Amino acid sequence: MRKRLLSCLFGILGFSLFGFILYLAGPLNVLEEIGRLGWRGFLAVFGDVVFALLFWILSWKVLLLALGIRPRWTRLIGSLASGFAVSYLTPSAYLGGEPIRVMLVGEKSTPLTEITATVVVERILASVSTILFASIGGFFVIISPNITYFTKKVLLVSLGGLLLLSFFVLWAFVRNYRLLSRAFFAFASLFPRARFFAKAARKICDVEETAHRVLSRRPLYAFLAFIFQSLAVFCNYMRPQIFFGVGQNTWLTFPQLSLYFSINVIISSFFWITPAGVGIAEGGRMAILGIVGIPSERAVAFVLTFRFLELLFVGIGISYLVHRGMSFFGGRVKPPPSPEDKVSCGG
Repeated sequence: MRKRLLSCLFGILGFSLFGFILYLAGPLNVLEEIGRLGWRGFLAVFGDVVFALLFWILSWKVLLLALGIRPRWTRLIGSLASGFAVSYLTPSAYLGGEPIRVMLVGEKSTPLTEITATVVVERILASVSTILFASIGGFFVIISPNITYFTKKVLLVSLGGLLLLSFFVLWAFVRNYRLLSRAFFAFASLFPRARFFAKAARKICDVEETAHRVLSRRPLYAFLAFIFQSLAVFCNYMRPQIFFGVGQNTWLTFPQLSLYFSINVIISSFFWITPAGVGIAEGGRMAILGIVGIPSERAVAFVLTFRFLELLFVGIGISYLVHRGMSFFGGRVKPPPSPEDKVSCGG
């Protein structure tokens, strides 16, 4: 009950912020700015979103192939779209829908731990590539005279913390430290009557071992997946240039693009508290673009155009989720692991 009430409150807050921001920018002015794109600009924006999604799909496809998992393209895209829809519509910019795509992408005979491992590795590689791009922008934030000292300090601490955390998690999987399963085994020792911890520890250990196998024994697959992830991030990095440059002939400099991307990553990571980020995304991105000299009506037009295209992908995900149905979730049967896949998961 409390969670539903909190979700309703955040939803009301988000739509209230969105209405206020749209009022400040002027609805007619925003529509006029969107109309200035023309067909050439809209096709460029559409192509940027499509290529970002394509590279994301290819990154996950490569990781699945590393384990011999070969889902049909329709199932792969539908599963990714469903997971994206759940993450997008919940108060989370990057996480939330992973269990959905794990359940949807594989056949009934495919072990869920293997699919989960590919998603874990994909999310780690996505985090590393995103933070690396954002760190480039952090340099321009430091030297920018338009950014307050407090904002610079918050950005440096946030980006530095995210960068260290991403590389630490990546290194832990490469070295197979099994930190999470060890923690659950420790809880199982402390609470022997609670069977949940021991059962969860064994499942997590299987996922950690499989993720380690992908990163250490299939390095070329992991590297190729990282390249695709970086290309997807680059498409997101270029969004303001595509919209304002190609669409409206207002070209941004490299420092301006980097500054926008780095601050936007922090907002999406720590302040995405409303469903689909409504109000937060519009307000935050309008403020960031204001720093680089983009008026509010143009900034809101930029956000709404990309949000419209993202919602199309969300619609595909929801349609696929409804089409597949939820009944099959209890019908999956995990096959017995082969001898080479069995690992020692002692605490």
